Amino acid sequence: MTDVDRLLTEDGARWRSLQPAPPEPDLTRLARRHRPGWQPLAAAAAVSMVVAGGVALAATWRSPDPVAPAGDGAASPGDEVVRDGDRVVGQGFVVALPGRPFQLCTPSGGVRVDVYPEPVPEACPIAVTVTGLDLDRLSKRRERDGAVWGSARVEGVYRAGTLTVTRQEDFVEPPRADVTAPDRMPCPEPAAGWPRQPDDMSAALARLNQAVNRNAAEYNGPWVLYPYGWHLQDRSNRKGTEVYAVGTVGDVAAAERALREVFPAEQLCVTRVTWSKAAMDAAASRLRSPQARRVGIGTPFPDVLGDRVVAEMSVLDQAASQFLAGVTEGRVVAEPVLRKAG
Repeated sequence: MTDVDRLLTEDGARWRSLQPAPPEPDLTRLARRHRPGWQPLAAAAAVSMVVAGGVALAATWRSPDPVAPAGDGAASPGDEVVRDGDRVVGQGFVVALPGRPFQLCTPSGGVRVDVYPEPVPEACPIAVTVTGLDLDRLSKRRERDGAVWGSARVEGVYRAGTLTVTRQEDFVEPPRADVTAPDRMPCPEPAAGWPRQPDDMSAALARLNQAVNRNAAEYNGPWVLYPYGWHLQDRSNRKGTEVYAVGTVGDVAAAERALREVFPAEQLCVTRVTWSKAAMDAAASRLRSPQARRVGIGTPFPDVLGDRVVAEMSVLDQAASQFLAGVTEGRVVAEPVLRKAG
């Protein structure tokens, strides 16, 4: 692996997370970095993952306050299902286009943040219709060609796909995680510590990816972890040391023996997971289906490091809840923009 290859492999999500925000684009639209969160909701948290060379490079993970999955043996999300007349709270991106109802969008809908100057947004594909919103009070408000967009924290009454706002406040930026901090390791540290990786890991990584893909019903990954913290420039100490993790739904010891035949043991961490790659891919495919869109489910996020599949949506109403119950034994985690108040 060349220095350029290693740079691309190591710094994708972390480098971007460390950059200052540009002056114009509304960063509330960055990929799921902003969870809906008023006082009744849990603190916001961030997910960022890049696939480089077949290996998932994970920034520091957060554990959001998700709606519990509905599968056998899991806590029922019944108390979290929003029904007509329920009071809900949340925050997100608002789009008001000429001649169209106002929308509160899911995080992956709306304005592209990689374009400057920020374009006029199109209607969001997955959104809640909003009434009673004061567009003059939007955070990071933009207006052009008759369109208005920005962000807001809202509380109100949900009924038949529409939120009637009774309280509006400024959008609150969640705190950013320290992406340079050491990663939480699922494997114990060796007595002498984790060694630095060889300069060229490309052949070994190719073999590891092939092994995972051939056994997708058993394995998941691999992903890169930094046990001593991520640091791109300084290679004089342990910062930047990489460990390559693979999850297995089977016996950890057996998987470790098999994978050590194709990958250096000193750089390998094998851990128990509940989601295989095949199951995760199948769930993500179902969540991208037209049926999922019809019940208001937006972008799915296969979270290899967090051992879960997350589905963003406007609101976990009865239709969305019933759909999720039929996906991979109901193990998908719902991440709605709007949640029950109180």
